[in-house]
This record gives sequence, C-alpha cells and structure tokens, in this order.
Amino acid sequence: MRLPLLSLCILLLSGCAARDQLPDFSASAGRDLPARHFDAVLYGRDGTRLSATVFQPALKAGESAPLVVHTHGWGGWRVTRPNGFYGTQMMSGRAALKAWQAGFWVISYDQRGWGGSDGNIEMMDPEYEVQDALAVIDWAAAHLPRLSMDGPNDPRVGMLGESYGGAVQLLASAEDARIDAIVPLATWYDLAEALAPDSHLKVSWTGVLLGLGVSTGYDLGKFVQPPYLKSADGRMREEVRAELKAHSLASYCARGQRPQADALLIQGMRDTLFPLNQGLAIRECLQHGEADVRLLGMQGGHILPPPLQRWSGLPPFNNEPVLHCGDRAINLYQAIIAWYEDKLRGRAGVAASIPDLCLSLDLEQGLALNRAPAGGERLPLPATSLRPLTSGWLAPATFVPLREALAPSAFIGAAKLYLQREESAPVLFAALAVKRLDGRLEVLSEQVTPLTSKGEIELNMASAALQAGEVLGLRLSGFSGQYLFNSSWRANRVTLRGEVELPAFLPLQAPLARAD
Repeated sequence: MRLPLLSLCILLLSGCAARDQLPDFSASAGRDLPARHFDAVLYGRDGTRLSATVFQPALKAGESAPLVVHTHGWGGWRVTRPNGFYGTQMMSGRAALKAWQAGFWVISYDQRGWGGSDGNIEMMDPEYEVQDALAVIDWAAAHLPRLSMDGPNDPRVGMLGESYGGAVQLLASAEDARIDAIVPLATWYDLAEALAPDSHLKVSWTGVLLGLGVSTGYDLGKFVQPPYLKSADGRMREEVRAELKAHSLASYCARGQRPQADALLIQGMRDTLFPLNQGLAIRECLQHGEADVRLLGMQGGHILPPPLQRWSGLPPFNNEPVLHCGDRAINLYQAIIAWYEDKLRGRAGVAASIPDLCLSLDLEQGLALNRAPAGGERLPLPATSLRPLTSGWLAPATFVPLREALAPSAFIGAAKLYLQREESAPVLFAALAVKRLDGRLEVLSEQVTPLTSKGEIELNMASAALQAGEVLGLRLSGFSGQYLFNSSWRANRVTLRGEVELPAFLPLQAPLARAD
C-alpha cells in the first residue's frame, strides 16, 4: 500500500492554490515568446475562484497557437509544473504537457472544490462545473496573447482530461460551439448506470472514490445527504440516480443536445468503473451529429487495486502507451497530438492514421473495426444450479461452456442473456470467461454484471484472443468483489435457465511485436 499512499501525499503537496502571476503581455506582439508556465486566478461565471496553471508555448514573432484546456479526474489537481505528479504520472497530464511542447497554449485548472479552487463539488452539474469550463475559455480569450481565433471571444479550443475531467468536456461541448476538438479519456455516458447497474452499486469503486475524495480534500458534501447515505447499503436510491443521470451526457442526448466538437474517445476494456459500453454509447450519441468521432479501446482505465483486479501500474487509473489495431501500432500520446494538429491547426489528414474504431484484445493485439460486433447466435443456457451464499467466495464459481474456438480467434462484444427468473430471484453475477488450454479460467476484461430478476440482461463489453481449443463460456457466482454489499447470501440453491446470445468469433492473425 506504500505506493498509493505516497502518491496521495504527493498530490496533497502539489494541490495548492494558485497565486496570480500573469505576465505583462503588452509588448508581446512583435517579439518571440519563450516557453514557460505561470499560475493564474480565474473566476467561474458565478464568481467562484478557480486556480489554474498556464503553459505558454514558444512562439516566433507573429505566430499564434490554439488552446488546449486540461481538466483533471476525481481526486486530482491541475498540472502545476512540467515535473509535477499529474504531468508525469497521469495520462491526460502527460498528454497536456506534450501538447504544450508541440506548440499549443495549455491551461490546466482545478475544478471547483478540488486543489486550490473554491466552491463545492457538484458532481458535474451543468450549472457549475460545466459553466466553469466555459469561463476558462472566456478568460483565455480576454487575457492570453497570440491565440488562434475563430472570432471575437472565440479561440480555437481543444479539451483534454480523464474520467471526471472527460465528462466536463462532453457537456461543455454540448453547451458551447466554441470548443472545436475534445479528447475524453475513460469517462461516462450515464453516471448513474455506470456506478450502479440496475441500481446495484459498485461498492468497491465507491469506496475507492470516497477514499480519494477524503484524502485529497473533498468535504463529503453530497455524500452526507440522506439519499447518498442510504445508498451505502449497495442500492442506489432513486433521488441519487435522477441527479447523476441529469449530470450525464445521456440526458443531453435524450433531448437532442449533442456535443458539437470533433471527438477522439479513449476508453478502457478492463475499466470496471466506466466500461467500454459507456464509450460506445457516447460514440453513438455523437455520431448523430456532424462531428468526426473516433473511439480507441485500450486495455487500461479505472482499475481496482489487487486482489480485486490484476495489478497493472498506478491505481486507480492505468493506461498503456501503445494500442495495436490490426497491423498498426498506435502511440496514444502521438494520436492525441495528431488529433489537435488536424482539428485545431487545420493540418488536414494528420489524424488520418487514427481508425474510426479500434478495440484492444490484450497488450499485444487489437482489431480495427467499422462497428462493435453485436447480436449473434442464440445458444441454450443449460439449467445451472448454484448456491448464492458460497458460490464465487467459499466455493468455486460455476463455468458454463458455450463455444469452442476451432482456430485462433478474437472475441469482442457483449453477451445478452434471456433468463427465466421470478421477481423474488436472488441477485447473481455473470461474466464472460475463457477456459484456457492449461485449464485456467480467465474472466474477459475482468467485467462482471449483476443478474437481477430482469429477463433480458446485456453483459458488459469484453474482449479476448483465443487459441484453437479454448472455450468461451459464462462464469456464474453468488458473490463479486466489485459489488461487495449486493450479494443475496441466500443459502438454498437456485437454478438459472434461458438462452445466451453471443457475437461471432472473428479471425485473428498472429500477434504483432510490441512497439516501443
């Protein structure tokens, strides 16, 4: 546990309020500007004080540059300096600094209630956090010289951020057409459904998020209100669901208010907080508009610490730098900069190498697709008996084989279950899994879905590469570490019956060599 605690200490030390150090730009028009960074104090549209750090690019006399606004994730702070924690350890922070080094203006700011900013955390409220992001653009247009402009108070603007900082981009772009290009990393389409599928709260994740919030300065705010406190039993209350849904892109899309910026979406296959389903829903919403929308499905994202998930770097957010798409290896950081070069600088074609949709199978291989596989063959689910009290905890989970790979194959998609269940049926948990040649049972993308009394349930999207002879199936249990308080603990055995719809296997080439 030393690494997470040390990381939090570093964050605490780095999350200080900004002192306004705005340089004198009065004579900057006819001379070179050096690369440097400085703190600034901004004000939200409701007057809330926001701390920011501005990264000024090196510009020759007469040159201008577009702006990239960076927004941090839950429990984080702005990028305060080139060698600070967020700029060296977090994906969006590293990408923000690379954008600065590539010649873009970059503003990284503390969202309200975090770091050095005032105000209360409002869980991405359109009246608060979203308006703050637009106020940052207002401030940049009024104070920074040599910005590339589309019109008065309208700079060429890109946005960048993960998780909480990804959601604000989507809503801000739906509110304000000045935003030209966004790169949301591992964020949500429907926050209520992501945190609590069918109202079953992901208690392990809410524990991690609350821990991050308390450790990094959050005063608990909404979480001490009765509907939130009552949800601690593992069932999200309807008042909470309604509020979180209203603060989500799902509500915007339902009323036809879509983000207008070109969007490069990056989502994690192993992300158990905001799985690929959320990214695909965002993509579908945006594709109804006129924006250029592409989605890269990497392996990483929000990863729970072991033993709940496999260790893969710095919790709770991990990412790999390279994504394989068929015969191409895409450096994610280079892809982000290419996106801005194309969409903000107008260098048409620079982002042409980024596929419309690429989904990772593992760290070594992935597939470029036109759309995510859906539908497929319906298979009978044999009558399967298990004891919820012990299954998947004191006793092994149950594996139901469904399909054998006859040749090297890829599986990408979501199984759909059609179950014969009564309203009083206990909660169980299902995951797609592969029985490997050595007998190991591997849960695909570590995604688990609660099975309630609903007759039709779609599992989370998952992916895997299979060798000939390996078997894809369902792993069924009465317990899941991701949903600690949601087990039914029923002692008597229950039986599942129904059908399973599986997307087809896809042909798979030999894996590529790992890119540097």
